[in-house]
Amino acid sequence: MNRCNLLHLSFVVFFLSFFFACKKHYVNKSDPTVYIAGVNGDTAIFWKNGVAEQLSNGVSHAEANQVTVAGGAVYIPGEGLNAGADQAVCWQDGSPNFLPVPALTDASVANSVFVSGSDVYVAGWSVGVNNLYATFWKNGIATVIDSTNSGVPYSIAVSGGSVYMCGTSLLNLAIVTATWWKDGVRQTLTTNEISEAHSICVSGSNVYIAGMHASGPTNVPALWKNGQLTDLSATEGVANSVTVAGNNVYVAGYETVNGVVTATIWKNGSPQHMPGGAQGSIGSSVFVFGSDVYMAGSAYNNNTQQACYWKNGQLFTIGNNGSSANSIFVQ
Repeated sequence: MNRCNLLHLSFVVFFLSFFFACKKHYVNKSDPTVYIAGVNGDTAIFWKNGVAEQLSNGVSHAEANQVTVAGGAVYIPGEGLNAGADQAVCWQDGSPNFLPVPALTDASVANSVFVSGSDVYVAGWSVGVNNLYATFWKNGIATVIDSTNSGVPYSIAVSGGSVYMCGTSLLNLAIVTATWWKDGVRQTLTTNEISEAHSICVSGSNVYIAGMHASGPTNVPALWKNGQLTDLSATEGVANSVTVAGNNVYVAGYETVNGVVTATIWKNGSPQHMPGGAQGSIGSSVFVFGSDVYMAGSAYNNNTQQACYWKNGQLFTIGNNGSSANSIFVQ
């Protein structure tokens, strides 16, 4: 082989080596971004790939209750102090947007956000005279959907032009009961027992709601599909989040295993227990990205909680003592 051919071959080998090296580096660069919202003491916190950012100053109580990403913007609903009163807020890319307090109320909390096209929906509640008002905000405009049953929406979804929310209300003005609203119409999920609805997911024609209900003396994690109840465990626990990916339904929460509160993901009703703190753990939010399953929550050690998340069952601790992770989004 002559010198020219040798030089040509060397160049080809170098080019291919460089190409594949760059390609491998590009794959690493394309790892997903993990967004988590939560609280550390009285400070609302946002973590991006484990790096914490304060959303509030910590002087007065504030919380970040959920996180979602849409159109390149990060939305985080919660509560903070504004003009001397607790007020619903939705941070967008770290900047607080305080939501107007409905008439006849003097405080409010935002629990959940859903972005549909150019519209931003936020669910929460407002405090009126001796009552709680179930409220949602669309592009910053407040609508009270229930002012008589002390409704507290925890989760919101929009599908087919309809607005779905779930939470709690008072049944016969006496019993806290799991409740959901479709376009403002209230429906309760249980009749004569304490129950709560924490998360709602609409997939096609199916409406999934995660929560808990009292089964005898025990509060057990529950999943409702189109109003039909399924107990996820026979032991003490709560279902805090539900999502649907393909044909699979994922629920995050906790159940009691051998006397220890244990963060759990149920996949199609089958529990998967997560490693956690020596004193237990709780799952608060589940998100599926491709073939990976993420859950945010808290681990408990030495009588304190610490924000964490799990990826395919592997535990990652991100917060200081006294912190908790309330919601996770992966992109």
